[in-house]
Amino acid sequence: MHIPDGYLSPVFSLGTGLATVPAWAIAVRRVRKVLNHRTVPLLAIFAAFSFTIMMFNIPVPGGTTAHAVGGTLIAIVLGPWAAIIGVSTALIIQALFFGDGGILAIFANCLNMGVILPFVGYASYKLIAGKSPLLSTRRVWAAGIGSYIGITVSAVAVAVELGVQPLLFTQNGHALYSPYPLAVALPAMLISHLFGAALVEALVTALGFAFIQRNYPQYLTSLRSVVAGSEIVEGQAETIPLWRVFAVGIVAAVVILFLAGLLTGGGRIDHFFGADWSQVSWPDVWVMLAITAVIAIILIPLAWFLLPKRIKRTGTFFVAIAIIAPLGLVAPGFAFGEGSAEDVKAAFGYIPEGLRQFSSIFSAPFSGYNVQLPFFSDANAPLWHAAIGYEICGIIGVLLIGAVILGIGSLLRRKQTQQPQDTLEEGSVHA
Repeated sequence: MHIPDGYLSPVFSLGTGLATVPAWAIAVRRVRKVLNHRTVPLLAIFAAFSFTIMMFNIPVPGGTTAHAVGGTLIAIVLGPWAAIIGVSTALIIQALFFGDGGILAIFANCLNMGVILPFVGYASYKLIAGKSPLLSTRRVWAAGIGSYIGITVSAVAVAVELGVQPLLFTQNGHALYSPYPLAVALPAMLISHLFGAALVEALVTALGFAFIQRNYPQYLTSLRSVVAGSEIVEGQAETIPLWRVFAVGIVAAVVILFLAGLLTGGGRIDHFFGADWSQVSWPDVWVMLAITAVIAIILIPLAWFLLPKRIKRTGTFFVAIAIIAPLGLVAPGFAFGEGSAEDVKAAFGYIPEGLRQFSSIFSAPFSGYNVQLPFFSDANAPLWHAAIGYEICGIIGVLLIGAVILGIGSLLRRKQTQQPQDTLEEGSVHA
């Protein structure tokens, strides 16, 4: 769902800033009003969570890949305005440091995944949850369904943005930017999300909500209330055991994904989800998995014992997520609308002029989540080399997002505390 540079006209890309920038400005103002010792660390944690789950590529119908975002879960816990800041921060860092999404397309990507997704997901959640108690199972379903709707609407927005490019920008009968017309882009994005990415998004959100509901219910109260309890006590309800929610959710998702994969793959396991799995070097995959398991056995316990107590659980969780992130490298293909200029040439027989000009306008330092270690410089290195680079990039990304969010929070809180003093001094001058 990350649109690279060259797929959208620069004018169109920057034009989406007319919606994105005001949303950022309002979000900063709204979030600043509710900043406290709890909200800033939570926002950093959830932004890092969004970043890490976006690193997990999964095969989806049509032979492409997609990923979850986590925007609805952030909106439910911290509010949709906070979700704008959290997801947008993750997206901007992905573009600047890892080349995931274009520099010129930052406004468009943040609009789709950072604004549309959390607001639609949150509104759907509120509508389905109604006035049900915060600890009710209905809220778990509402969170999952709301996130399913949110990411699907976001995917439609991406499809429309890509699909209108051939209508608006052509030369000599050839598209200048994205060559995919609406008739191709819309069904491709819808099918890949309705039967793939949206299911994963729903599962992640529902299970995440259920975990928070059971272990940290105070985080589900309004951010404007630092003291937890009133809303929860008034709305307690019998809930399904957490293990049962996880078991049912995972089994249902696996069954649905398996059936969707068989249908779109023509009933052939080797073309599951329409992808050509024969392209995958399975011996390399098993070696990568074995090395990843060894790294996990060493680093996860080490993180648990070495990290300070106040960040022990959270830090260990993100170390674990970063270590297993390379599992997404197994899926063959690339996300729809995210292919290179050469991929477009292979499909259409030409490279659109605009795509040729702008696809390489910026080179991220860790492009493709790849760290060029001295002994990993061979372009034909085995898959486990890329996996280690992926893990390192995941850790770098989490640290960057945490630093940026904590820095933004510190700055906003400083302004928040200075404002009353400035007002007082201004009043004394006039007196």
